[in-house]
Formats: sequence, structure tokens, C-alpha cells
Amino acid sequence: MEKCVKGEKAMAICIAIALCVQRLSMAAGSIFWGISIACFLFLLYQSYKAGDLKSRAEGFEPYYKVIGFMLLCFIPSVIFSVDIKTSAKAFAEMWIYRLMPFFMVTLFVKNKKWLKNIFVAFLIATCIDCLVAAYQVYFMHEWRGWGFGGHPLNLASLLSIMTPIYVIIMLDDTFSKKLKHICTVALVCCAIGLIAGKSRGAWLTLGIILPLVSCYYLAKSKKALAICLVIVLAIGAGFASSKQYKKRLLSIGNTTTDVSNADRIRVWQSCFKMVGDYPVTGVGLGKFREVYNKGHYRLKTTVQDLPHSHNNYLQLWSEGGTIGFIGFITMSLFILFRNFRLWWKTKSPYYLMIWGPWLGFMIFGMFDLIIDHSAITKVWWFLLGMLLVFTSNKKAKD
Repeated sequence: MEKCVKGEKAMAICIAIALCVQRLSMAAGSIFWGISIACFLFLLYQSYKAGDLKSRAEGFEPYYKVIGFMLLCFIPSVIFSVDIKTSAKAFAEMWIYRLMPFFMVTLFVKNKKWLKNIFVAFLIATCIDCLVAAYQVYFMHEWRGWGFGGHPLNLASLLSIMTPIYVIIMLDDTFSKKLKHICTVALVCCAIGLIAGKSRGAWLTLGIILPLVSCYYLAKSKKALAICLVIVLAIGAGFASSKQYKKRLLSIGNTTTDVSNADRIRVWQSCFKMVGDYPVTGVGLGKFREVYNKGHYRLKTTVQDLPHSHNNYLQLWSEGGTIGFIGFITMSLFILFRNFRLWWKTKSPYYLMIWGPWLGFMIFGMFDLIIDHSAITKVWWFLLGMLLVFTSNKKAKD
């Protein structure tokens, strides 16, 4: 028993470090993820020997089942892939390795104090990430800020997930004033990161999500509504007074002269052609780029050499076929509708904190391949596991 407690604590610490450093250093993040997985496998073995694995999974079975169904749906895309070895590797990376944080948390990290500390640590890391992106733009004179590492869209996808959580914490009375103050600072940093990153997809996503997750609270508080209106007016005035940002915002609907938008439309058209040729099992996970370039699917009018389809759904449909696509959509809609229904019934903020970010994940996934952002997907699976642990206790606070 003592070994298990130490193993759980070591795993929690490694998860915290991995979440905070993975965007700064992929190598360091991978090391700590590897240690946490080793701890997880040890705990899994000990729990199996003790015969309490089933009781640990209690309450999370519906998620395990729908995830298992999705995994089975992607198996044919590996077996019938044009390159089985590459697809098997892609499957292991996307649907096993990156899913690990969810199973680690729901099975073994049940200590809510540990989870809260991990969340706050990651919140602080995200704030610094946003400030680094601002430094890159306003002091290094880069066009777009990317933060700790990767592409600006990686930071944008992360903020599309985290920002709704901070907003809900600020508005819901379940949480302490201390945590609300921390999230107030985090929201300011997120706003700075979103401005520096210049992601139109993130602006559009949060423009949809934030009113949806906050309307219930704003309807009950005139003060909160007034503050939100002032913030919205201030942001609107800021965009209106800046030619650069005004032009960037208005370009969202430009699918002719804006190369980024136009090429997205073209690669989506190519995806539909690919799906038409490989309708059932797809071209195989991880094979989109090769088939796209060598299979004469790339349109001659496409300007950029796109590595992927900039769309979760079309990428997974073309690579995983209709079978894999059905699995992913089933899982996505399950998470979305189950948590909205439970929030509607209980008004627990934790269900809303799952629903809002997952909807953000789905919407932003229409403009970028967020499902293939390793760091971001691991963050999401950790958050889902963490929030489900909190929902398992109706008296949970903070």
C-alpha cells in the first residue's frame, strides 16, 4: 500500500512537470511523461494483483467504453493502410500514448489537492507562455507570437481550451476567492497571448464559446454582465483602432485573396476526393501528407505546401475512413452531450468546464489539426480526467 501511495505521488509530480515543460522542451516533457507512464504501469500491475482495478474505474466506465469503441473503429485504418508500419506508429502515438494522462488520473490520481496543485502549476506555466508570446511580438518584432515553442496555432489551440475554464471559475460561486483571483490574472495573460498570437481561429472559437459558458451566470448577475460588456466594448474598440488587427479580423471571411484561407478550402476539397477514393478504411493513419502529395490530390491552385488538412474531421476521415470517422464523432458527441445534460441537471461547474473546452476543441478543430498537437491533446486528456474526478464527489470544492 505504501509503495502504491508513493507511486501515485511520483506519477502526479511527473505529470505536473511534463504538462508545464512540454511546450518549452519536447525532450524534457517526453522524459517526464515516460517516467509517469512507468509509474502508471507499476500501479496498474499492483492494482490488478490487489483486485481493486474495477473499483478504481467505477464511475468512469462510460468514457472507457466510448474511447474503446473509438479505438476499435481506427484499427481497420491500420490493418488496411497503404503503409501498416507507419499507421501502427501513428495509432500508438495518437490514441495510446497521448491518452495516457486520462487513465492515469481517473484510475490513480484521486487526491483532489494534488490535482488542484497540478492545475494551478499548469495555469502559471500557461500565463508565462502567453507573456513570452507577447515579448516575441512587441520586443522581438515577430509577426506572430508562439510562446514556449511550436507554431502560433499550438498556443492558440491551448488557449481555446483553457480560457473557458478560467471564465467559469471566475463566475461560479463554487470556487474560492483565491482561485478566482488567480484565474483573473490568467485571463489577462490569455488575452495578451491571444492578441500576440493573432489566431483568427482562436478569436472565432472563443467568440462563440465564451458567451455560451457565461450566459447562465450573467443572467443571474447584473454586475458581472456590466463588467463583461465593458470588457467586450474595450476589446472591440482596441480592434477598431488598430489597422493591423482590424484587417486581420476582417480577413476571416476572405477566401479569395487570403492565401491561408483559400488554401484551407482547397485542401478540404482534396480531402473529399481522397475520402471518395478510400471511403471505408481511409488511406491509413499518418499517411495523409504522402498520399496528398503523391496521389495527385493536391490542387494546382494550392500555394502552400500544407503538411495536413487543417481540419480534425476531414483529416481523420481521409486517414481513418468512414469507420474511424464514426468512432471519433461518436466519442466527441458523447463527451459534448453527456456533460451538457449533466450540467443542465446538476448545475455543477465541472460538467460545464468539460463541455465548454471540448466544444472549443471541436470548433478550433475545424480550422487546424488540433488532434495532432501532441502537447495540447495530452493537456486535454489530463483536464478531462481531472474534472471527472471532481465530478465524482458532489461536495468537491476548488
